[in-house]
Amino acid sequence: MSQESLKQQLQQLHQTLQQQPQLTDEDREWVRKVAQDIEQTGAADADLSERINQQVVEFEQDHPALAEALRQVMDTLARIGV
Repeated sequence: MSQESLKQQLQQLHQTLQQQPQLTDEDREWVRKVAQDIEQTGAADADLSERINQQVVEFEQDHPALAEALRQVMDTLARIGV
């Protein structure tokens, strides 16, 4: 896995986010902020990883596609050693 793979996963996350009209504005902004943090740093620190994992659990029931997209981003980060 590479930075290019991470970039593709983040693009997929943005697309999935756009397909979730039932998300609250707060949830939508949270996902955008996380994606922006990852894009800017090219990495995720322990705090960011924990926040993403917690949100995946919260999204699992009501927004499974979004939870899966976040999980894929986390997997990609892990594979590239972040």
